[in-house]
Amino acid sequence: MRKISVKFYGFEDAERLTLDTVFRLSESRETVYSAWTPQSTEAPEVLLIEGDSWEAVLALANPAHDALKLIWVGNDAPPHAWRVFPAPVRWPAVIQALDEEFAPPEPASMDLDLDLQEDDLRVQLDEADNTEPAALGPDGEPTPSRRVLLVDASPESRFYLRAKLAVAGLFDVDEAVSGAQALAFLRTHAYALAMVDLDVPDMDRWQLLKAMENNRPVIGQVFVMRENLTLFDDWRARFAGARVSLRKPLDPGRLKELLQNV
Repeated sequence: MRKISVKFYGFEDAERLTLDTVFRLSESRETVYSAWTPQSTEAPEVLLIEGDSWEAVLALANPAHDALKLIWVGNDAPPHAWRVFPAPVRWPAVIQALDEEFAPPEPASMDLDLDLQEDDLRVQLDEADNTEPAALGPDGEPTPSRRVLLVDASPESRFYLRAKLAVAGLFDVDEAVSGAQALAFLRTHAYALAMVDLDVPDMDRWQLLKAMENNRPVIGQVFVMRENLTLFDDWRARFAGARVSLRKPLDPGRLKELLQNV
């Protein structure tokens, strides 16, 4: 087994959680990727930088990083960058690039079927949460059928849902904090699932669902969520094209079952 330590700078908590999940999925393979820490026994071999972060300049200026393979996420990549990915980053594509370099005999497609225990992630997972990573297309990007649109103004709610989606093998997630941002995503992408908090701050909830319905068939399924969900909300949401209505806080067991069928 070969272990590759990755030193990274920048990225929001949700992105770091997804990356951590993907790293953990590699632990049963001959080539294992892990986040480097000062306590790591292996020296870092890869430097992963979010170009828009304040740490990017400091990381590039550190002479200890000169020998590392640089993966840059975002615009204005330095000339010596080994790989460059647009933001928001698609983690399966990053792993594909790492595999091509560090596991050349058999480039992995991330076809892993592992059991994650509750202590394996930084957020609490349900007992027996299984993970089956997203399939990769021929260009190393996740297939469009696995893409998810998450519409929720709450950072805490998006963080939780990103973790649950990652456990279900749904790593390719676009996050919208408003109805207008959600509709902008829908104009350019197809989605297997849209998870929508009905209390969007900038738009009538039913106008948003109607606009999303008009985008079909590019949305496979629509789940709506609300803290004060009523029977009227459930009834009207279903007539607007939603398959599932969920009351917040979400029931972990039901959410897990629903995501396994996406």
